[in-house]
Amino acid sequence: MAATVKHLNYSTRRATYGSEAYDLSYLGDAAVEKRLPGRVRQPKPLVRKRAQEREQAKTRLRVRQQQNISPFAIAGFIAVAVFAVVLLMSYVQLTRASDDVVQLKSDLSNLKTQEAVLMAQYESKFDLTTIEEQFAAKGAMVKPQSDQVFYIDMSGPDDAVVTAKGTQGAGALENIQQFFAAAVEYFK
Repeated sequence: MAATVKHLNYSTRRATYGSEAYDLSYLGDAAVEKRLPGRVRQPKPLVRKRAQEREQAKTRLRVRQQQNISPFAIAGFIAVAVFAVVLLMSYVQLTRASDDVVQLKSDLSNLKTQEAVLMAQYESKFDLTTIEEQFAAKGAMVKPQSDQVFYIDMSGPDDAVVTAKGTQGAGALENIQQFFAAAVEYFK
């Protein structure tokens, strides 16, 4: 078997990779016909040149005269500009209001923490049991004696007595004067 191996002449062969292995154009048409009968390269089709186009005569452009601008268009542009400015100003006011809300919320949270601190200080300063002991020691606060206790009988029917000062006519005049005085004071 070793005797039947042909020695190839590597100097005449070119190394090919990938799809170049099938490209035999470098050998020429005769060599391709010899190696692969029936596969002769087809000649490239001729590309026809375009027929020269006639130059068209230049058309003369007609220019229209400038038209007058409609007053409605001007009014529309002015209205759009005014609305844009009003919208921009409303966004500025909205931004200010939201900033004020954020500031007030932070102030509220600070005040709540201060309230908690102050209430704790207040409760530590004013202990009711200590105050009661101090007043009891001075004698200013003592339990009531049995003769100091009074019971009110609420079993009777409800009745009220209205006492009036002076005459009825004088009270109406005073009421009218008070009404007008209050109205004048309100509008000052």
